[in-house]
Amino acid sequence: MRLRPLAFVALVLLVTVCTPHAQAPAAPASSPAAAFTAEDILKVTTLSVLDVTDDGRRVAASARRAFDNAETDHRRYGDPTYVAPTAVRLMVIDAESGSIDTPFGQLADLRQAAWSHDSKQLALLVLASAVPGAAPAVRLQIWDTERKILRDVAVKGDSSVAVNSGLEWTADDKGLLVSLRSRQRDAEAKSRFKALTEGPIIVHNAKEPFLEWDDLGRANRWRSIAAIDVATGQPRVILSERKVSSYSVARDGTFITFMEDATEKTDYDTIGGTDNTLRLVQMAGGEPKTLVDAKDTKGVQLRWSDDGRTFAYAKKGEVFVQRIDEAQPRSLTPPLAKKEGEKPAEPPAKDAGTDAKDEKESFSVGPFARDASKLVITSKKGWYVVDVATAARVQVVTLDEDEEKNPRIDALDWTPDGRAILATYGARDKWERGLMRLDVATRAMTPLVKDSRLYAGFRQARIGQRFVFSMSDGDRPADLYAAPADYSSMKKLTDLNPWIAGKTLTKSELVSYRDADGKVLYGVLRYPVNYEKGKRYPTVFEIYETFFDNGFNGRAAFLANRGYAVFHPSVNLVVGRPGEAWVKGVTAAANRLVDMGVADPDKLGVQGTSYGGYATVLLLTQTERFKAAVNISGKVDMVSFYTDSPRLGVRNTHAPEKSQDRIGGTLWEYPERYLEHSAVLRADRIKTPLLCITGDQDPNVPASQSREIYYALRRLGRDVEWVRYANGAHRPPNSVAESVDFETRIVAWYDKYLKAPRKP
Repeated sequence: MRLRPLAFVALVLLVTVCTPHAQAPAAPASSPAAAFTAEDILKVTTLSVLDVTDDGRRVAASARRAFDNAETDHRRYGDPTYVAPTAVRLMVIDAESGSIDTPFGQLADLRQAAWSHDSKQLALLVLASAVPGAAPAVRLQIWDTERKILRDVAVKGDSSVAVNSGLEWTADDKGLLVSLRSRQRDAEAKSRFKALTEGPIIVHNAKEPFLEWDDLGRANRWRSIAAIDVATGQPRVILSERKVSSYSVARDGTFITFMEDATEKTDYDTIGGTDNTLRLVQMAGGEPKTLVDAKDTKGVQLRWSDDGRTFAYAKKGEVFVQRIDEAQPRSLTPPLAKKEGEKPAEPPAKDAGTDAKDEKESFSVGPFARDASKLVITSKKGWYVVDVATAARVQVVTLDEDEEKNPRIDALDWTPDGRAILATYGARDKWERGLMRLDVATRAMTPLVKDSRLYAGFRQARIGQRFVFSMSDGDRPADLYAAPADYSSMKKLTDLNPWIAGKTLTKSELVSYRDADGKVLYGVLRYPVNYEKGKRYPTVFEIYETFFDNGFNGRAAFLANRGYAVFHPSVNLVVGRPGEAWVKGVTAAANRLVDMGVADPDKLGVQGTSYGGYATVLLLTQTERFKAAVNISGKVDMVSFYTDSPRLGVRNTHAPEKSQDRIGGTLWEYPERYLEHSAVLRADRIKTPLLCITGDQDPNVPASQSREIYYALRRLGRDVEWVRYANGAHRPPNSVAESVDFETRIVAWYDKYLKAPRKP
């Protein structure tokens, strides 16, 4: 794939209680509005930008509703030949006139879209209907923007377009670069999947270098890269079939760089860990050239220049850069030698803004300037602009040592002229967010747009004259907008959910509070519809990890329409003792809402999904404050979960050892921690009525986890219910009817325990 203008996600941050937006909602309008229902959750449309023309005039985007994508064959999870259907509506939007074309005229399973260099043609990869159980067929189509015609390009030969193919035009716009896979490869992968799921005899041998499912998951990397003549459909193979993890096309179209999977065995240190050799092949074909060996790319993320000829990366806090015509990388931040008698390395040229004690800094890599002459690097001390040729660097942003005092800013891209850096911005204590322009010469940071609204997906047109982005007020679904480079105006390009204007929706507010350790945390409060100040409401706490941003939330809107306040609290998780965070943070959040006069202290509910479900049940073993709880696809037994879910490879061992579960080591290093964080072992302490909801086909957290807590609590005579969706997965419902049942069932559980008359 050609390196496109980066899609940037704006920091979406929220408002404190003292800001104007955070005031209690005003009284409802005189004209009646309909309640937001469970069915409405499924009908909300969201937009994804697929590609933008170089001048920013035309945007290709897909509009998606959960209503149209309710069913998936979860039994085929892990089958390299199966792709879950994604029905979307293709929208071709003219950012100048505001006109919208829908080339398909109906829903389509669209996978890729790419504009030609002249902006007149839009190439599309679409999954066509296939025989049930067979590999999906990929159609290559082209939309002519001037003639408004959609046509097929019939790809010739024995290979078919791979379902994970990229899509890119050749430099002359006469061909399309795609990845192909032989039908024999797909047949072999399907056969292996069937053997692992149906047998009749399945043998697992630890002498094999890969876990069986890990090896099978890499099967879809087998592919070749070819240029398809759009007039004839004839492919010209540029790179013969091999394991390609990813690839990029040079801006001038003369060569392709690609990462070739050279992994020798399952990596337990990284989920899906892959050793890749960086290689280059000329567009004319021929034998690939090795740029960087797999041992040197391990654990690094490459950042490429716009022309695809230079890349940079950070390794152990040091930044390296290399051109494709260089044999070795060069350090842009060489550490000073520390050994006695050793001559120190010559430090880079510095100016008054450069910290001389840079040997203690750990750097990360930001974007290249358009001409690749300069590079942004960052550390906890600030941002620097580095001259790629000389390694001289200038500090352009200074950060406070206390990270909590700095706004959240992320470097996104350079302006085409190389004079400024674009960055997303977000305050840490209120909903103030937007896009900033940092002038490199003056080091002045000027807001292009900054207010309480929620921005996301910023894209700068290649020639720099226009931005496209999504925006909402934080309570309603977002729409797509365009703005000139100076943000002197904003133009709304879509109205994705006009029907929602007739629905009653909740208002959100950012709330600060302190946990039991005194740490300041933030959470998002969504008021019940028709909120009356001074009246207390049953309140549902939906937990996961940390929350700061608002944004449309369908389930919260549904609960708010049923008379509930909904709060998303943050917690301060600590490796080795994550379980403490929930009781320290969530109960403190409950106290805050009670003090505000919003929450009824006797009518508190709590729920979570996946990691949040795990946290919910663990919280119930430590407090009786909550009168109803819902665990959606959450684990309860860290020991049995540790080596479960084989289709995910090493995911369930990695989570407690190194990532989200934060246990901090293996089961054999810290057995006591695994036991302490297994709620099922403390089920006798749970007094709160608990509803567990699972999908029988969940490959992430097996339904057997809820089975354990259900039978434990039943044995103890507690109030517990377990709902299973036989065809569901980690998101349990698997149809429109099941999704409606799912949402209404949760509300009914809270109605039963939080709205019933109080006992004397």
